[in-house]
Amino acid sequence: MKNVFKVELLKLRHSKILNIVMFLPLFFVILGFTNFLRYKELFTEKGQNVWSQVYTQSSMFYGLFIIALFITIVIAILVRIENADDNFKRILTLPIKRSDLYIAKLFVAIAIVALNLIILMLLTISAGVIIAPSNQSMPMELIYAPILCIIASLPVIGVQYYLSMKFKNIAVPLGVGLAFSIPSILINNTKYWMLFPWTYPGRVLLNAGSTSFYCPMYMYIISIVVFIVFTMVGLYEFNNRDV
Repeated sequence: MKNVFKVELLKLRHSKILNIVMFLPLFFVILGFTNFLRYKELFTEKGQNVWSQVYTQSSMFYGLFIIALFITIVIAILVRIENADDNFKRILTLPIKRSDLYIAKLFVAIAIVALNLIILMLLTISAGVIIAPSNQSMPMELIYAPILCIIASLPVIGVQYYLSMKFKNIAVPLGVGLAFSIPSILINNTKYWMLFPWTYPGRVLLNAGSTSFYCPMYMYIISIVVFIVFTMVGLYEFNNRDV
């Protein structure tokens, strides 16, 4: 398993995934930073915490729409590396367990999402260091939220990975991911958001910028359960299908 995981990481050197991982959070933090500067008086007229305001401006659209779409695109690209030219058939002629390959690639997907969120966290903190007054302390939620968002992203990762591995046509997982990402913006503001896991990552990120950072514990439990279910189903199908 360890060697397979290393090989999967090496494959990323020849893809554009890492460029996406770096560019997206950088773009949105710069956008949030400049937007805060533009409306600084409005955002701070009631003595609001500058750290939280900068974070909110940086993560608002990113959390509501981009993070779920990012997961969809990254996983689709990651799996397409093997689906292209029937690379799966060549790989499985080697003495490699199918389960090791399936899990290793899934772990790489999780690692990419985690790296993206950690970069978002570090860039946001850097922006806060530059502009926040010395008498204001950084809310710890700015650190907790991106880390917890990794857990909240698990159901989206699980579903998108399952679809990407099941269908060779990249349009299927991309279409499903796009179709679910767009309505999550509206569903997030309704009482039914808990029934739609695509709202989970954005809800965690956005709540960190509010005065009461809270997401129910059962949301994280649902995230883990959905992830495990789709992983087990996908692993079973991958082990038994004619690649």
